[in-house]
Amino acid sequence: MKALATITPTDALTFDAVAEAASLAESYARNAAEFALIRDVRGAAYSLNCAAKALASAASTAQALRPAQQDGGNR
Repeated sequence: MKALATITPTDALTFDAVAEAASLAESYARNAAEFALIRDVRGAAYSLNCAAKALASAASTAQALRPAQQDGGNR
């Protein structure tokens, strides 16, 4: 098995931030499911909105982990 690459302290913090935002999105999604089961429209809508924002935050933060393009960005 291939050894994991070493990462910088900044990348480690970025991974932590991605994990935290994704975990938050999961919690909101679970709440949305519970609200939907009890037919609470406002609760479900609010929780889904928060889940979407948390997931978007996780995706945006994860972009910082992508390697920089070396070709001037013309790909």
